[in-house]
Amino acid sequence: MKVLVVVFELLLIVGGVVAMSGLIVAKKPDAKAMLDKLVPFQALIGVGLLLLAVIVFIASGPGALFHNIKPNPVPAMAMLAGILGGIVLGVLFGLPQLASAGGSLAAAQRAQELAQKIAPFQALIGIVAAGAGAVGLLYTLGIMKLAGSVGLDNGG
Repeated sequence: MKVLVVVFELLLIVGGVVAMSGLIVAKKPDAKAMLDKLVPFQALIGVGLLLLAVIVFIASGPGALFHNIKPNPVPAMAMLAGILGGIVLGVLFGLPQLASAGGSLAAAQRAQELAQKIAPFQALIGIVAAGAGAVGLLYTLGIMKLAGSVGLDNGG
């Protein structure tokens, strides 16, 4: 499970960077060439994010995710934001390509409309997803410690 979470968090960071590409290029135009190399993989990143977000959500147990907010709020909120960001970016990146590959013109058009509704918020969702992936990765790899593991008195 830990390997799956690490892969999900790394994919969140990559997906967040792809979602923020317009913002990044506006600040650093020389980054465009590097970001353009990720664009062909955008659909694959989206499908991977969507699948892994659902798998991690189910495997972690929705109740356990919300139960961990009180003792360890930062990693729990990072995981929840990562799952939500992964699902939204997965829909944004992967759904239009999957719908068009399926052959149904109506489904492809609905998926494209949904992606266009989400698109104005793409950079913000990318920031949240990349941040959640980075924070989650720090906790998953043990670089940052959970509150209960460092001997802090939590007031109770």
